[in-house]
Amino acid sequence: MWQRFKLIYKQISTYEYSPRYSRLAGDLACYEPQFQKRVIDTGSQNEQWAIKGQALLDIAKANLKEYKIDEGWKSYHSAICYELFGYNNNERLAFAKSLLKETDKLNEWRKEAVRSLLGHKKDGDIEVPAAEVLAIANELKDEDYNNQYYMNRLSHNLFWLLSGLMFIVLILIAIYFFYNPEISMNETGSEIKLSVSILGVLLFGVLGAITSAIVSTRNLTKSSRIKEISSSEVIVLSKIFVGAGFSVFIFLLLHSSFAESIQIFNFHFGSPLDYFAIAFASGFTERLAQKSLDAIIGKEPPSKAKV
Repeated sequence: MWQRFKLIYKQISTYEYSPRYSRLAGDLACYEPQFQKRVIDTGSQNEQWAIKGQALLDIAKANLKEYKIDEGWKSYHSAICYELFGYNNNERLAFAKSLLKETDKLNEWRKEAVRSLLGHKKDGDIEVPAAEVLAIANELKDEDYNNQYYMNRLSHNLFWLLSGLMFIVLILIAIYFFYNPEISMNETGSEIKLSVSILGVLLFGVLGAITSAIVSTRNLTKSSRIKEISSSEVIVLSKIFVGAGFSVFIFLLLHSSFAESIQIFNFHFGSPLDYFAIAFASGFTERLAQKSLDAIIGKEPPSKAKV
């Protein structure tokens, strides 16, 4: 029993049992003896590829010790590229064929680039590539995986931030309804203070903006390009503030004198909860705010194309 508690404590207090750490640690532990055996078998202790490859493996282990997982993977992949210079013709041909099979997982331009470098033919036959060419093709493959890991890391941080914010907003909404039970009345809500209504609109506007940001972050993970600007925490937070501002704007517009002369929605508001639903939609998408602005100032005429 005591050993089990020690194991649980170690799992909580160290990185050794985290999936990202254990995966890289396992690959390094298996690959380094194979690398060293190749160096000894080929008598390449003084060759540049052996020296540089071992140095990169040492860097990868140092990065792993400091939990720099992405840096460790890059050093590990580079060490593999250096080892290719110690391959014989049969090994390079086998590695090239395996790499061609793996190109199906890559995005289109990298897939075509790797196949072009390796001289892929329609019948599937290839010649033995030079070590330099094989290393470049392998780097293209590793670059795609490194980019995917990097995007996953960006998305992971954003998901944690947005999930924390959503949890806080949901708690605030529960507190809001607890202290304002009259909000749930199926009436126009004219007896409710404006400040109380605006507070509810803000909460639901922020909730809609956070939900929209989470959906956008999920779509970001499907992209093959690194979009650091769109995945920046500052940009995401600014979108949330903009969504909250739009929700308040539409709420005030619906209570202004403009509401009588412009027709934004084709339904009647009979409860404060209706405004909260619109606030959520306003925070989720900017279309409602644009529709409201067009209703007030009119749409700009389309500009004529310049000759």
